[in-house]
Amino acid sequence: MNKQTTTAENLTPREVEVLKLIADGFSNTQIGKQLSISHRTVDTHRTNIRNKLGVHNLAGMIKYALTNKLIQ
Repeated sequence: MNKQTTTAENLTPREVEVLKLIADGFSNTQIGKQLSISHRTVDTHRTNIRNKLGVHNLAGMIKYALTNKLIQ
């Protein structure tokens, strides 16, 4: 089991925003369009979020978002 190594406070505001959109099921392209950034930038944020949270997949990111009440 992965150990979460950070809190939402350690994520940048943009990373929290991206994490919420990922957890809501949006693709990198959709998130990029919504935030007016490239899908590659979204992918970079996704990688940084995973590294900061110490998770290795989408399920871990969503679990973190739910546990920390970033999404309902």
